[in-house]
Amino acid sequence: MGKYFFIYDVGPKSRLEWLASAFSGKEVAWLVMKYNHKNRIYKWRRPLHFLGYMELACRAVLQSKSEDYIISWNFIIGAFVCAICRLFGLKRTILSLNMISHPKGGINALIRKKTYDYVFSYRDFFLTVNSKETLSAYLKEYNLDSRKVTVLPDALLPEYKEKEFNFTDSYIFCGGEAQRDWLTFFQAARLLPEYQFVGVARKQFMPKEAVVPDNVKMYYDIDVERFDDLLAQASVVVLPLLSKMPAGLIVIFKSVLFSKPLIVTRTSSVENYLKNEENAFLIDLGDAQSLADHIIRLKESPILAESLTRNAKKSIEKYSPQAYSQTVYQICSA
Repeated sequence: MGKYFFIYDVGPKSRLEWLASAFSGKEVAWLVMKYNHKNRIYKWRRPLHFLGYMELACRAVLQSKSEDYIISWNFIIGAFVCAICRLFGLKRTILSLNMISHPKGGINALIRKKTYDYVFSYRDFFLTVNSKETLSAYLKEYNLDSRKVTVLPDALLPEYKEKEFNFTDSYIFCGGEAQRDWLTFFQAARLLPEYQFVGVARKQFMPKEAVVPDNVKMYYDIDVERFDDLLAQASVVVLPLLSKMPAGLIVIFKSVLFSKPLIVTRTSSVENYLKNEENAFLIDLGDAQSLADHIIRLKESPILAESLTRNAKKSIEKYSPQAYSQTVYQICSA
């Protein structure tokens, strides 16, 4: 095996250097996308974002050789690398991390399936998914060889900050980029007019039919620092999700480290880290009444909230960056 190319989409190299911690003594190179956050915020600029993916994929192929290994932190970029290699008959070994394929409809679903099936047929393309249930769903949807897939739960990133438990009479928080069920969040807020809620969303992902209740303050398209500040000031964090596919895990990790009690939609990826009544409350899809009931339980019992947050911190300790990197190295060495 030659050089290991780590490619990623955003941030300084120092943010992801832990990913190569198990590759000591190996020749490693890093390539980063020319990232512009506005291309993610504004829907009309999304094609530019995907052009950025393609540019990085081309650069990775051009700078690497046939004996090299390309490891993509962003699954889609790794898929682009694979598509280029297959199209031009090039030999590269590619590992694309954490495949997430949220439900789509119509022509978008058809295009994605055709593209991914084309990529998955490449002999030297490997990938990871977050849970066994997610893998089962993808095996049904795509022409995917399970022998080329490793189940690898997300890691607790070193950049995440930690805070001690401090339960205050503050707002209930919901935020994130993908697959948030804002209609259920708003419905729960209407059931609890005595409480204040704060939401953080991408404007482009807000349902057109959504009507924000009077006791909810929404923030749109803010930066990470402001997001974390709002999260840190919350009393309870809720994450109603739109589907069973992986979503919300970054916010879950941050919330646990910030010592915030969590109410989250039950999915297989979430259950890698959280157990109902043990370290969080897990609810069914679209269950606004259950969400509201559990908010009341937490708001009325700081002792319960502290117990859940303490248990949650213990439960995520094993998902260390070092363990994640070691698994990535084992995949590459197989």
